[in-house]
Amino acid sequence: MTNNEKLDFILTRSSVRRFSSSLTPEETETLLRAAMSAPTAMDYQPWHFVVVNDNAVKDRLRSFLPYAKMINENCTGIVVCGDISLYEEVSKRDGEDNTLYWVEDCSAASENLLLAAHALGLGAVWTGIFPLESRISKLRETLSLPENIVPLNLILAGHPAASGRVKDKFNKSKIHYEKF
Repeated sequence: MTNNEKLDFILTRSSVRRFSSSLTPEETETLLRAAMSAPTAMDYQPWHFVVVNDNAVKDRLRSFLPYAKMINENCTGIVVCGDISLYEEVSKRDGEDNTLYWVEDCSAASENLLLAAHALGLGAVWTGIFPLESRISKLRETLSLPENIVPLNLILAGHPAASGRVKDKFNKSKIHYEKF
């Protein structure tokens, strides 16, 4: 660790997969406020969030999301989605496909949400959805998502039943200067 408690805070975030209870409405709103404070290309703020607390919906999600098997009554699910229609006009204007900026923007929002959960002493884990069409289509159907709204991930959050394992992921071999 470092001698900087704010930096150490980032270095000690871990994925939590076991929860003792779901989020309160106030905790959920705080996490979503943090998520929506993320940087965003052209300030489009393409994110939409579907909060899942209903156990029947959680059961359905568990049935087709292989990395979200731990979703249950003890956690809150937050599906982070992006509105791809926001980028259509700028793509036409620029003559290039800008629609994938939503992935970067929603990824930044997701990381903010994960860090906010850690700051509040909560646990959270990112589970993947995009770009797998089988997961996207089943989520679209389950959550009644419009065609222009694409799910990026499902974040499970709640009060941790067990701590996540902090990993030192620093690897000097992944750093390159001036050229690869």
